[in-house]
Amino acid sequence: MKDAPLEVLVVGRSNSRQLPDLVVPSAEDTVGRRHAEVTIGAQNDCYLVDLGSTNGTFVAQGKGWKRITQARVDMDDRIRLGEYQTTIRKLLALRRTAPVKAVVKMNADPPPAGAGSKRKPRRNVLTGEIE
Repeated sequence: MKDAPLEVLVVGRSNSRQLPDLVVPSAEDTVGRRHAEVTIGAQNDCYLVDLGSTNGTFVAQGKGWKRITQARVDMDDRIRLGEYQTTIRKLLALRRTAPVKAVVKMNADPPPAGAGSKRKPRRNVLTGEIE
């Protein structure tokens, strides 16, 4: 990867206390709780890394699958996590939205009616915090 990564996202099942960034359906029991990591660079170059999963991480190769520990992949390359087949683009659509924590200032005047922020919260790609 030529540039520093913009995002590093963990992929896994949703039935764990510490939710991954990209949550696959919990019915996909061949996908680990922290199965793989997707790194996305400035030019949308993607790297897929298996995080020591039991059922493996695979990339489509011809008519079969190649088990990988790490590989460069395109957004629309077919990948497999355990038996769950998808693409990086489809995984990104599964991105969980973390609840936004409200900050309450003590002794502050209440905002005027209708003065709410119109900007949607977003995740800081460097820290993972919601802004």
